[in-house]
Amino acid sequence: MGAVHAREAFPSESPAQTQTGPDDQIPLDNIKAKVVSVSIDGLVRTKDDIVMDSVKDLFKVEHFEDLVLTAQDVRGKLQELGCFSTVGIHIDTSNTGTKDYTVTFQVQELKKVTGSVNTMVGNNEGSLMTGVKFPNLLGRGERLQADYTYGTKKSSSFNISLLKPLRGRMKSNLTGNIYQSTGEYPTSGFKELDRGFLADLSFISAPSVVHNLQYEAVWRNISTVNRAAAFAVREHSGHTLKSSLKHILSVDRRDNPIFPTEGTLFKLSQEFAGLGGNIGFFKNELELQANLPIAEDISLQGSFTGGILKDLQGDKTFNISDHFFLGGPLNVRGFDSRGIGPSSDGNALGGSLYWASGLHLYAPLPFRPGKGGLGDLFRSHMFVTAGNVGSFWLSGQMGRDLEQVTQDFRLSYGLGLALKLGGVARIELNYCVPVKASRGDKPAPGLQFGVGVNFL
Repeated sequence: MGAVHAREAFPSESPAQTQTGPDDQIPLDNIKAKVVSVSIDGLVRTKDDIVMDSVKDLFKVEHFEDLVLTAQDVRGKLQELGCFSTVGIHIDTSNTGTKDYTVTFQVQELKKVTGSVNTMVGNNEGSLMTGVKFPNLLGRGERLQADYTYGTKKSSSFNISLLKPLRGRMKSNLTGNIYQSTGEYPTSGFKELDRGFLADLSFISAPSVVHNLQYEAVWRNISTVNRAAAFAVREHSGHTLKSSLKHILSVDRRDNPIFPTEGTLFKLSQEFAGLGGNIGFFKNELELQANLPIAEDISLQGSFTGGILKDLQGDKTFNISDHFFLGGPLNVRGFDSRGIGPSSDGNALGGSLYWASGLHLYAPLPFRPGKGGLGDLFRSHMFVTAGNVGSFWLSGQMGRDLEQVTQDFRLSYGLGLALKLGGVARIELNYCVPVKASRGDKPAPGLQFGVGVNFL
């Protein structure tokens, strides 16, 4: 934090208070304080206006305690600007008055260019990512970034993004992306090449409430993986153009995103495609999670996710890459990836409606080996998962529609181990028992390995 110097240790208004012993505590809220100047040492590229906007609260303090706490808050604001690698604080007395103080922030700006090579995990796939960043490009926290990613399942992507922070209480960021990505889905018999543009406006409307408003224009090319692909997959081959608007609302009040012990998650995603191109649909997805602590380091988790996809009236429709898929170690365990739902000649086709739910019990490793260290990265895990996916015709009658989407659900249970990876992802090794399956499904009883960010 830096050094703190004060000319007077006791308030001058109460001389009797100076007769305290060396072990007595001094209430800092009784010490009057006024900030007369704020300095920022180390500015080179960063513009003065965004720094002045961050430090202005210091001039409102009235007590020394407020001064210390506000200085820490300002330090956090400066770090959030995306301009500095380190921020230090130095508080000193001023010769303008007995209650006057000066505050100096020592900052070190980020390098003009940085490169990185990282490994990533997600969707049961590992990836190698190389990239270059130009932080604080124009002096107000802007960032230009270029990344190339190659995955273990023949996926690859190239992305150029420009981020612009927007000043204000809502901590808004505007990001523009130009990208190209390829992916293979052998269980569905097709591969996809996307080239597009994505604009994203993110902001916080309340504590833990995050919004993302997005516009995407993407040209997609779908082709078959091999000649054995089913005709139901081949008919989706070819070029399409999707132009869509999307809103994502996330309310995350969990104490930890990987192994939460308490708190809830609510996430709603709504997408409308059809502003241009030949693709048109309404797509809604909902994710819910609740965590309840039972005993020390033991918690019960309930989760639900679901989605519905509806086409527009007219000649615009959607194709197989817009469908929902279910099954695998990240959602309904005990089945192969995309191993639940409609299929043709062994190729998973997905559906326009899905739901999945899970009940999980997390506990420390038996006998707590490595407590306080490596052992805290592991959790033992018991679960029951269920779900269904398909292209159901909904009549609009709640009772009949609910019976239709639940009458042929899949069910599995099991136990295993979960490992936290870097605070952003986790690995699971589970022994799974599929209890209920349908014709065409691909149950996978026994050991199942999963790695990713979002698990059911």
